[in-house]
Amino acid sequence: MKPVTLELMTKFRYLSDLKLSDSTNTLFYTETIADMDNNNYLQRLHKLDTVTKESEVLIDYRKRCSTYLMKDGSLLLADQDPEIKTVHTRFTKVETDGTQTPAFTLPLQVSSIKDLDENTYLISATIHRSCPDYHHLTTDEQLEVEAKKQENQDYVVFDEYPFFFNGAGIMNGERNVLMLLNKDTLEITDLVPLTMDVESYDIEGDELIYSGVDYVDVKGLWSWVYQVNLKTLETKVLFDDKLIIGRVFYHNHKVIVLGTDGAAVDGKDFYELKDGKLTLVLKNEGSLHNSVGTDCRYGKLKNYVKFDDTSYFIDTVDSRSNLVRFTGTSLEKITDFEGSTDDAAIDENGTWIIAMTEQKLQEVYEVVDGTPVQRTFLNEEVLKDVYVAKPQRLCVKQEEPVYGWVLLPKDYDPEKKYPAILDIHGGPKGVYGENYYHEMQAWASKGYFVMYCNPHCSDGRGNEFANFLKHYGTTDYEDLMKFVDEVLKLYPAIDQERVGVTGGSYGGYMTNWIIGHTDRFKCACAQRSISNRISLIVYSDYGIDTPFEFGLTEVDDCFDLFWDRSPLKYANNAKTPTLFIHSTEDYRCPISEAIQMYTVLKCRGVDTKLVGFIGENHDLSRSGKPHHRLRRLSEITEWMDKYLN
Repeated sequence: MKPVTLELMTKFRYLSDLKLSDSTNTLFYTETIADMDNNNYLQRLHKLDTVTKESEVLIDYRKRCSTYLMKDGSLLLADQDPEIKTVHTRFTKVETDGTQTPAFTLPLQVSSIKDLDENTYLISATIHRSCPDYHHLTTDEQLEVEAKKQENQDYVVFDEYPFFFNGAGIMNGERNVLMLLNKDTLEITDLVPLTMDVESYDIEGDELIYSGVDYVDVKGLWSWVYQVNLKTLETKVLFDDKLIIGRVFYHNHKVIVLGTDGAAVDGKDFYELKDGKLTLVLKNEGSLHNSVGTDCRYGKLKNYVKFDDTSYFIDTVDSRSNLVRFTGTSLEKITDFEGSTDDAAIDENGTWIIAMTEQKLQEVYEVVDGTPVQRTFLNEEVLKDVYVAKPQRLCVKQEEPVYGWVLLPKDYDPEKKYPAILDIHGGPKGVYGENYYHEMQAWASKGYFVMYCNPHCSDGRGNEFANFLKHYGTTDYEDLMKFVDEVLKLYPAIDQERVGVTGGSYGGYMTNWIIGHTDRFKCACAQRSISNRISLIVYSDYGIDTPFEFGLTEVDDCFDLFWDRSPLKYANNAKTPTLFIHSTEDYRCPISEAIQMYTVLKCRGVDTKLVGFIGENHDLSRSGKPHHRLRRLSEITEWMDKYLN
């Protein structure tokens, strides 16, 4: 069989943005491919007949293909008009036969548009606090605003917190707001204060509920819940107490709030909100999102879907993510398979998902009697006659067992000796599962054993197992070392003198932690890593909330705890040759984290190198520019080859 090469990733087709039209029996989905000539991506839109199961292209390849489904089954395609010099979003109506006609252009940066009724759209848009009523100005007034922006294009002013966010860049002053748009006159009506940052919303009849934070200085951790009458525009505050809110929605004419008053990463409980009071209706320790990792996704993927007053979530349990339904008192499984559910669309005729299972790349599946049935085959050829290693599951037996997997090297011969790589997931509340992971498969094809597991701090096993404060840098480290011991015991063909370690984000943190606590690994690669938890608090897009992620209530004096859990404290112990991979616009784990560790190792004579990717962010390995993703994987592989082969 042919090997999985590093370059094979440039041939993958990434699927996203499922939309289901029950009025036309049509499923829409977006396909993304790498555009290697321009170091970017191209997208096209497919439509699938849910009766005949036949699929065809509706909109051919273009740089971006952002579409929104209307009630009549048509779509609105959103893009930019290169001739317009002001902030705007242009919409084109796309019929199910592919016919396109100009619709309208709005003076807004629109993030979503919903067909509310025969007269009205609901708009979600990003505005800027420096000119919040930009969309109400005349064109000449907007041009004056743009001219002032040009005069100050070389400067950035921070006057609030947060001021940047990973993937979004500098967002000081930006707010996500809701508006109504009259279909005939294109008149825009603001639904929320223009200092409000809306985080979730739902609609029932003429009532809209939303959660968000209204601020002009520092955005607090606690969201409030509001209700707006869409006819009278009257707004009520429904909840103004302390709660970290994940989502608000209607169920059975009741307002349901997903939230926690514990650690920020705890599972969100379900509460009924009535008369300003919360009543617990379901204790939940699940993440209610897909935390199964892979480097083979791209595009808009949903963790929440609503149909006919019923809410559906993608939930991660153990090492798999599946679709569940909220019944009002419980979460009921819709699917239960080994793999990853990446997106979902539901109507009265059926349930459809984008999934990764059986070591396949993403495809569209129809859920039939709870079982996913494959309906697209876009990625079949790319892995045909290719060696895709089957994960060998194993368990570290202890009070709370740790589960993991091993990929066997291509043409494995138990009589030979092989190098090995330990790969550590991000999160930390992420998980590995039995789905295709390109970097690991490429290393297995190059003759490496690849081992990976879900230590304490991982998702899928409840709040206590994932408890940061209890396990971070302690139990999780012990789990990883015990896992490596178990793998070496079960697979004597691994050369114990040729084992490397790598990981990204939390995995990068653990890699930095490992090299300061043991010399057992021949080499290491810390990707988008953390080294100093003190500096991270004040220099990360989520940093100031870090103490709450740890479940702390007293945050004014946590220096000792965070310094003790910082790899930089132990960097003088490190002797392991270490490669650092980081992006210059990583605002989740800023590049200063890598620089601190790199500087210590370099000045102490340890073989080390830092490769920075200009313009990339924390998601380099998943959504970075294609050539950059390939260069990243090549740098890591060459570092491993240098020391392990």
